[in-house]
Amino acid sequence: MGGARRHVRVTFHGLAYIEDPVRGGSASGAAVPSNAADANRFERETLEIVKRLSRRPIDAKPDSELMADLGFDSLQVLELVGELEDHFNIAVPLNGLTHVKTVAQIASEVARIVNLRGTEA
Repeated sequence: MGGARRHVRVTFHGLAYIEDPVRGGSASGAAVPSNAADANRFERETLEIVKRLSRRPIDAKPDSELMADLGFDSLQVLELVGELEDHFNIAVPLNGLTHVKTVAQIASEVARIVNLRGTEA
């Protein structure tokens, strides 16, 4: 994505689960990475970015909720999305993140986008 940042106005609804009939419900329906090593890589790298962006010391785990457990506000969530886009060289559709609540869910969404990009090439 280079150095340019998009300015987007988004309401995350507290990153709580929101039913999405197009996607079939929750994040558990998201595409799974091709193997466990890939899943671990996305989760590990997402955790590293989350820890780096936090404004206070945190003990982030895959099941940590970004807002409730880690104290992220909506601006930090947008920063996280931007960092993930830069790190994985992807574009994350923000309207597709309304179901995201935990670190594992955002890592899964990143993995899904990376895998989709790989199948389109």
